Amino acid sequence: MKKYITLFFSIFMSVCFVMAQPQRGKFKPEEFRAKLESYVTSEAGFTQSEAQAFYPIYHEMKGKQRQLQRNIFMLKKNAPAEDASDKDFAITIQKIKDLGVEMAQLEVNYYKKMCQAVSPQKVYKAMCAEDKFHRKMLEEFDHGQNRQKGHRPKQDKL
Repeated sequence: MKKYITLFFSIFMSVCFVMAQPQRGKFKPEEFRAKLESYVTSEAGFTQSEAQAFYPIYHEMKGKQRQLQRNIFMLKKNAPAEDASDKDFAITIQKIKDLGVEMAQLEVNYYKKMCQAVSPQKVYKAMCAEDKFHRKMLEEFDHGQNRQKGHRPKQDKL
């Protein structure tokens, strides 16, 4: 009987411990997008009409970039077999690099469209604001638990 009470108590304490842990929220793309737009709009100084002109172009570009990035990831994930020829690896590398060039050209074309929709100064401010937003979100994600501001974690040498 004592064993069962001890076992029950151990299980109960384990469940209590797990339930006491803070719950991590699931990533919500819509929420992330709204926060990004709000931050970039205020940092770049967009008016409502400028934001309405800018964001459809911006989100279209990001969607196409995500697809290209997925293609690159799949090429890297599905690498040629270990016993494949150097030619097979060279072909895969070329495909990856071609997708990288396509992504860069895509950015150039879309930034031209953005500069036609709003002033180049505001497009530049939006670019900088996007970078700041992503850094800020990474810091929030880290919650400052693993490092203090200004201190980088030690990296293993290769």
